[in-house]
Amino acid sequence: MVNVHVDELAKLDGAKMAGELQAEAASHCEEVSAAGISAMRTGGTVAVLLPTTQMLLRLPAPPARDMIKQGVIVALGSDFNPNAFCLSMATVLHLACVLLRLSPAEALTAATLNAAHSVRRSHLHGALQPGMRADMLLIQAPRWEHLVYQLGEHHHLIHHVVCSGRVVYTKKE
Repeated sequence: MVNVHVDELAKLDGAKMAGELQAEAASHCEEVSAAGISAMRTGGTVAVLLPTTQMLLRLPAPPARDMIKQGVIVALGSDFNPNAFCLSMATVLHLACVLLRLSPAEALTAATLNAAHSVRRSHLHGALQPGMRADMLLIQAPRWEHLVYQLGEHHHLIHHVVCSGRVVYTKKE
């Protein structure tokens, strides 16, 4: 499995190389070229975008809308590391909507099914379907989008966390 870190700080055509190698995924892509987007589409390479790093390092936004329009599968990640210390995927979803101009539905798909696809796990993870793992959050809100809209307040919304069909967390009332 080839998963590469490309074009974060400079235009080096790493995304183009990833697409030509048919890499499963290319992370970052802030400085991706048009040729890189085309090669990723042709090679089936998933663009894993990391909006927390983009915000914290004040990097330019990767062209997520162009990637989607041209048929590149876009996934989201937190890029959890010392310079992007964020474990909250709800925050990642929010930043993807604000900084990358994704709709809440696009951000949710990018963070679930498309992220699973980027590591060859979409046959078991990333969607609620028969035969797949039942990993989900149960939230108390009028609509699921509140998880995205309520920046920094997601912990108030999450009432249960389910992994493989088993409740692993229940909020104390």
